[in-house]
Amino acid sequence: MPAIGKNNRYAAPIAWIIVVADMLLLNLLYVVLLYIFNLKWSNSSYQLLQFLMNFGYVVGIAVIRVQVNLRKLRLSDILKQNFYRLSILFLVLLLCLFAQKMADEVSRLLVFTFVGATFLFLSISHWIMKKVLLRMLSGGRYSDKSIILGAGLLGEKIYAELTNHAYMDVQVLGFFDDDPTRNNGHLLGTIEEAKAYVLDHGVSRIYCTLPLSASEKILDFLNFSEDHVIKYYIVPAVGYYTSTPMLLDGVGNMPVFAVRRSPLSYAHNFIIKRLLDLVVSFLFLITLFPVIYLIIAIAIKISSPGPVFFVQERTGKKGTTFKCYKFRSMRCNGEAHTKQATANDCRKTRVGDMLRRTNFDELPQFINVLQGNMSIVGPRPHMLRHTDQYSQLVNKYMVRHFVKPGITGWAQVNGFRGETKHVEQMEGRIKRDIWYLENWSWWLDIKIIWKTIIVTIKGDKKAY
Repeated sequence: MPAIGKNNRYAAPIAWIIVVADMLLLNLLYVVLLYIFNLKWSNSSYQLLQFLMNFGYVVGIAVIRVQVNLRKLRLSDILKQNFYRLSILFLVLLLCLFAQKMADEVSRLLVFTFVGATFLFLSISHWIMKKVLLRMLSGGRYSDKSIILGAGLLGEKIYAELTNHAYMDVQVLGFFDDDPTRNNGHLLGTIEEAKAYVLDHGVSRIYCTLPLSASEKILDFLNFSEDHVIKYYIVPAVGYYTSTPMLLDGVGNMPVFAVRRSPLSYAHNFIIKRLLDLVVSFLFLITLFPVIYLIIAIAIKISSPGPVFFVQERTGKKGTTFKCYKFRSMRCNGEAHTKQATANDCRKTRVGDMLRRTNFDELPQFINVLQGNMSIVGPRPHMLRHTDQYSQLVNKYMVRHFVKPGITGWAQVNGFRGETKHVEQMEGRIKRDIWYLENWSWWLDIKIIWKTIIVTIKGDKKAY
């Protein structure tokens, strides 16, 4: 279940409120439409249809998780989420109806009207709920009063996080510091004066950003907080070095921080992803691929002389090199391994242009997936020349190589594909690649695959 913020105590309740409200609205609309269309709910077909609609929406919620980061949630985000979620509902509904051989037993107009009406009313209700919840949670009525010990750089950083982001259950009253020159407009007094202030103003949280040299004061406030049933948080100094969220781990009894989250570093996650890759790639290669290969191979041979496959060395996991397979989409040329394809590239054949626009040129990479060089979903593998070039120009570029490259990826379904004319375009791609490896889940992989199919059907202007 999604959350407003990982540290927000209202996250789970609000997420459940939204989901329950959605389900109630969905079923109410269904009953109303049955009445409008003069159809009887007592009919077993329409009872089963209602169950399938609920099931489809649950699948949609699981794939397109409810986004309740209210301060950043825009109307366009709400519309996009509901569109994808209801597309999944519609697909699940059709598959189940055909599987049960019920497609001719229910009103198709009812189904289409239901999906359209649900999209409209859910979008309106989500926007209203956003406004209401923001008003309730941002006024301080439901917030914990808090103070920050230490007004240095680390204190300012935690203050910015608490006030600028979606942690709406915390109201920061100000800082306490023994250095009077650190007056940033929110300095309330010295460290010693903080205790009286906490008790007089009903403070329920203390964030300590004092340096290790002030260990006696840190320990003193730890004991004071526990004696007065006040939540006490020690902010680690790693905030000085990076703003990237870190993962708390341990070495014996010593706490340590992992600089970057990597769900695929856990064996069970790696096994799940690899099994999905193996099953899907094996089934595709022994069923559909032979037919597709025969058709495309003939078309490529007719379009221009040369091999059917284009094989290029690319950078894989941990920076290793592997041979990446594609259907050849260009005439044989001396720049194939160094120059990117452009929108009006004269090297492309007519068949190759079609293959690129439909992403069919990437289908041989299922062979790479079966070999273990690639995954179905992951950062797109780059030419060796680009790896050498951009690793020097883009910060954190090599981080993307902690996981296997993919046939499709999070960057590609979010508009970052095709030619990279400017460094900023590559930076946007790398940012999303890193987000993917830090937030991987098998549901995210399914979501990316689904979005890839949608983008392929709709067409992508950057597909060239």
